[in-house]
Amino acid sequence: MLSFEFWILGIGYSVLGIGYWVLNSSIIAFTMEEIEFVEPDEVPQPPAEVKIESLLARVYPDGRRVRVDVKLTPFMERPNLEFRVTNAQGYEVASLSVIESMDYKFEMTVHLRGPQPSGPHTLRGELFYGDDPAAPRRTLETVFDVPPPMG
Repeated sequence: MLSFEFWILGIGYSVLGIGYWVLNSSIIAFTMEEIEFVEPDEVPQPPAEVKIESLLARVYPDGRRVRVDVKLTPFMERPNLEFRVTNAQGYEVASLSVIESMDYKFEMTVHLRGPQPSGPHTLRGELFYGDDPAAPRRTLETVFDVPPPMG
């Protein structure tokens, strides 16, 4: 596919994923992978700057599933994440692991184990790099309420 774009100072076009820019009889070549357009607040950050920016839990009407919405700092290197849901007694009722997340905004559904859940629950997210258990982890928690079953 051949496409043409016109710039103020020259003519640019792209053939098979390689861009060319003609300016004053000089040809400048670049691959399309080299050009990234991002919003100013979405510039990828190094691992030391990456954290869980927001964590939201929304209970489905059946009271057994929870939608988890996650927003991370945009990243240069893919982080690992672990999520745990505990009930009011402190027992783990759900867990989820994400290995080398590809996206910095995503949602997942966790299923709550055990008898019909109700009352306050805590969702804890941990972000880390590598597989060293002693590596620093960045955490964020949110508390949500599971309403008692109707009926």
